[in-house]
Amino acid sequence: MITRRSLLKSLPIMGVAAGLTAKMGWAAAISSDNFKTQQKFIPPKGSCDCHVHVFDPAHFPFAEDRVYTPENAPISDLERHLKELHMDRVVLIQPSPYGTDNRCMLNALQILGKHKARGVAVVDDEVSAEILHQLHKQGVRGLRLNMEARAGGKLSAEESASYLKKMAAKISSLGWHLQIYTNLKVIAALSSTLRQLPVPVVIDHLGKLKAEEGVQQPGFSELLALLDSGNVYVKLSALYRVTKDTSWQNVRPFIDALVAHKSDRLIWASDWPHTMPAPGKKRTREGIEYFYPVDDISILNVFGEWLPSEKIRQEIFVNNPTRLYWAR
Repeated sequence: MITRRSLLKSLPIMGVAAGLTAKMGWAAAISSDNFKTQQKFIPPKGSCDCHVHVFDPAHFPFAEDRVYTPENAPISDLERHLKELHMDRVVLIQPSPYGTDNRCMLNALQILGKHKARGVAVVDDEVSAEILHQLHKQGVRGLRLNMEARAGGKLSAEESASYLKKMAAKISSLGWHLQIYTNLKVIAALSSTLRQLPVPVVIDHLGKLKAEEGVQQPGFSELLALLDSGNVYVKLSALYRVTKDTSWQNVRPFIDALVAHKSDRLIWASDWPHTMPAPGKKRTREGIEYFYPVDDISILNVFGEWLPSEKIRQEIFVNNPTRLYWAR
C-alpha cells in the first residue's frame, strides 16, 4: 500500500515533494522526513532530547475530548529521529490528545528502556499517591501542567499558584519536577510561587517568548531571575513556536542571555514531532492535523554555533537532563 509517508520518501527533490504535498492537500511532510540540512554539530555522548511525543492511535485511542487529532508518530519514527540527531537518550512527554491516559507514553518507555528514556505524565488533579508511585516505577519523573489550556488560560494568579502548590505537594516525596507550559506574563506573575515550590520547575519552550520583540520584552528578565533560585529550569526548545524566521538567528540573543546567566539550569529539546496547526487554521478533532514541517537538524546546528564551549554543551545536553530525569 502506498502511503503519504512512503510516497514522500520516494521523491528525491524536496521541491517536488512540497508541490505534491500542496496539490494533494497535505499540510506538510512529517518532521522526521524533513531533514534538509547537513548535520554539522554532533552533540556530546549521552545527549538527551528532553521533549518528544509518540502517537499510536491504532493501539492507544485518543481521548474523546481532545482538541485536535494528530497523525501517527510511532516509536520507530522516534528511534529514527534520535539516531539522525545523535541523541542517546530521550524524555517522552504526555501529549494533550491522550488526556490523562498515559498508556501510549508508558508503552514507549517500556520498549525503549529506562536507561534510555524517561517520561513526564499528565494526571488528574486528585491522582492518588499509589498511582504516582506506579508511574515512578515505570520511568516517569515529572508532571506536565498546561496552564494555557486550564480553564481556557483564564486562571487568576492566586488560582494558578494554588494549583501549582497542590500538584507540587503530591510529587515532592518522589523527587519529580513540574513541567509548565505558559507564557512570560504568567511566569512573571507566578515568579514568587515558582521560587518557593518544594520541587524543581521546568519552563517549556522558552516561556513562549516572542523573538521579534527582543530581550527587553516584559517577563524575560523575570525568567532570567528565576534561574537564580536554583529551582527553575528552562527548556531550549520549539524555536519554531517563538519565531517565524527559520534561520533562527533572532532567537540567539535569548539563548546567549540564558546561557550567560545560568547554563546549569538549561536543557535542550526538539519538540518532535511538531504538533502545531498550519498558519491560519483552527484546531479541530475532525480530520487529521499533519505535523508542522521543521528541520530539526538546522536547529541543532545553530545550537552548535551558539553554545560557546564543550563544558556548556555537556551541561545542557547531558548533565542537566541527568540531574532532572535520572538522578532518582
